[in-house]
Amino acid sequence: MMLTTVTQHLLNVRYRVLEGLKDSASIKSVLAGKADKDIYIKYLTNVYQYAQHSPKVIALAASRCMNTHPQLAKYLLHHAEEEQGHDLWALADLQDLGVNESTVKLAYPVPSCSAMIGFVYYTAGYANPVGLFGWLYVLEAMGNDIGGIIAEQLNDGLSLSNTALRFVAGHGISDRDHTTDLTEVMNTYVKNPQDVADINHVADVIADLYVRMFTEIAKIRV
Repeated sequence: MMLTTVTQHLLNVRYRVLEGLKDSASIKSVLAGKADKDIYIKYLTNVYQYAQHSPKVIALAASRCMNTHPQLAKYLLHHAEEEQGHDLWALADLQDLGVNESTVKLAYPVPSCSAMIGFVYYTAGYANPVGLFGWLYVLEAMGNDIGGIIAEQLNDGLSLSNTALRFVAGHGISDRDHTTDLTEVMNTYVKNPQDVADINHVADVIADLYVRMFTEIAKIRV
């Protein structure tokens, strides 16, 4: 089947993010069997910070798509419900690693993570909410492409005995279906050239911020 413009661009972004992650010190060490507990804690702390906003951002975008893109709104509402509680996965993982709940909740995300949170709220609430599909695709694709491998390496490298892996392992499984669903929804319902351009723009911004987040995480010690 011929790929649409939006999907082809996102496939290119997907490859770029995957290569950027593999080239980051944070992921390199995990894939080499040398996972760093402090970096993993910092990653989960940032995950907690952005995951608590995800369902709200997605629902916000859905509300603004109701009249103009009803099928996209329907998908977004369903996805927002699925994302509820994922911040609690990260919080539970951190508690398994010995991090106090209050410490996690008081922590600030790294600058790129803060910027990502602000940008998706801007996209969902003020810009073209259809653009949010660019953010969804980048994050879901990375869970699909590398989440399972990273979970296995963390489990072995940190001797976790299958604990403290709810967020990473859970997304490694669920994001396979999510990525397929997102592709189908965009191919079917995103036809307006401006919507395509906005999705691509959001994907490009998120690709930069997401890879940068892993670089910043490796520089800040717990």
